[in-house]
Amino acid sequence: MTRLSLTAIVLAISAVTLAQAQGPECSGSIKPISQGDLEAIKNCKVFTGSILIDATQEAFLTLNGVEEITGDLIVQSSVDLKSFSAPQLKVVRGELKLQNHTILERADLPALVEAKGLTLAILPGLQIIQFPSGLNKVESVRIEDTRAPAVTGLGPETMDTFILTNNNYMRQFDLSTVKQMTGTLFITSNGQGLDFGATNLATLRSATFRNLAQLNLPVLTTVAADISFHQNEFTKLSLDGLEMIGGTMTLANNDRLTETSFKSLFKIGGALSIGNNTQLKAIDGFSKLSEVDGTIDLAGAFDLYAMPAIQDIRGGMRLQTSSSVFPCSELEKKLKGDNIVKGNTWNCASSLEESQMAPTLGQESSPSAGQAKIGTGSTGNMGSSGSGSAGSSSSSSGSGSNGSSANIAGSDLDQTTSVATQLQGSWLAFAMGIAVTFWF
Repeated sequence: MTRLSLTAIVLAISAVTLAQAQGPECSGSIKPISQGDLEAIKNCKVFTGSILIDATQEAFLTLNGVEEITGDLIVQSSVDLKSFSAPQLKVVRGELKLQNHTILERADLPALVEAKGLTLAILPGLQIIQFPSGLNKVESVRIEDTRAPAVTGLGPETMDTFILTNNNYMRQFDLSTVKQMTGTLFITSNGQGLDFGATNLATLRSATFRNLAQLNLPVLTTVAADISFHQNEFTKLSLDGLEMIGGTMTLANNDRLTETSFKSLFKIGGALSIGNNTQLKAIDGFSKLSEVDGTIDLAGAFDLYAMPAIQDIRGGMRLQTSSSVFPCSELEKKLKGDNIVKGNTWNCASSLEESQMAPTLGQESSPSAGQAKIGTGSTGNMGSSGSGSAGSSSSSSGSGSNGSSANIAGSDLDQTTSVATQLQGSWLAFAMGIAVTFWF
């Protein structure tokens, strides 16, 4: 009994001593603006609360002593700050944000291993991003507008969101430790030579890839929602492990793309949109694709369409090509005649000029093309049988088949108005087909 009492007393004394050592300055939400303010909490191994450093006039700041912050650490909006360091900081339970510092050159976090979220944004002077101890637990990461050519030490196995954008000096990014991503993967508008790889990533919710030189996702099997590829520089897109896409897949404006390979893909839960990939001469590489629950919308210079396993297209289908040898009539007999295309709209037009092609679903219209966009509040070319420019067309959504396709030239608004009126019914049918598909 006496021994138990002595133990209790020792524990009580230890707790009091620890509380006294921490002091009242080790909790709450504070807004330090100087190095002196930070020195006031240097004895706090654990800071209970959040720290906001906003618009400091200091050139150099160091957060000494603190190993854990239970809330957020936000350092933002300074035109004077050149260097920020937190040499002992291991864990931030909330958000860690360094943002809006025009001349920040150094951000040293040598001990950091965990944070709920990490944001390094609008730091045009920051040249080195590294986590020497290994940032192995982090839910979301956003790296935007830095001068860093690479990032090292980022090593979580699961993440929610990863955003890498507007880093013009970035040449290589390795996200090889990540196996699962429950949110968005957004890689866009970095250096033109960016080589991005996530070699162990098996599942993700949605993704956007833009301006990449290389993309390596060898074990990706499932995308729960949408995935898109815009304005990339690679010549081949190979995702041979990908089996299912829950939403829409978009390939648009990839000017060097000559080959696609999706050998394991059997289902797309939304639409399949491939448009304005000027070097892509064949729509193939989908040897097992049997079901598309939305619309198939294809436009380009392709001579060949080959999806041998396709049995169920629940939305409409539109094909636009500049090829003079594309077999529209033959394709219509198979896809519509065999009831593979279930939607109300079918359109196939060949021998088209680029200016005659309406943008595909999800494709941003080129400013120089002068085309009307497909989307809310706009009218696109559905190849109806109304009067228009040359180009053979096979259409079941207009007033007749084998008529000429209509040309919408967005740069000439007067002429567009009359043509758009003729196309309104056809486009409405196409849009309603998509809406019905996603409703059910």
